[in-house]
Amino acid sequence: MDIIKIIDYTKKIIKTRQEQVNDVISKGVKDFEEYKYLLGKLHAYNEIVQELTDLLKKQERYEDEADDFNTRK
Repeated sequence: MDIIKIIDYTKKIIKTRQEQVNDVISKGVKDFEEYKYLLGKLHAYNEIVQELTDLLKKQERYEDEADDFNTRK
């Protein structure tokens, strides 16, 4: 399994979890502590997705540079 498939799969799982947390928040939480906890989870998920997206971009650039190098030979 290559890195792109792993990243895409991981992002898909995290986005599903984000939707689940959003559903819990929208249906109502029992107290402010739970609300803050869930917002923290959403923030963490957003950061993870951003890091994975950045990693994917770096991988694509690396592959493009490798292709350019191989083409020049």
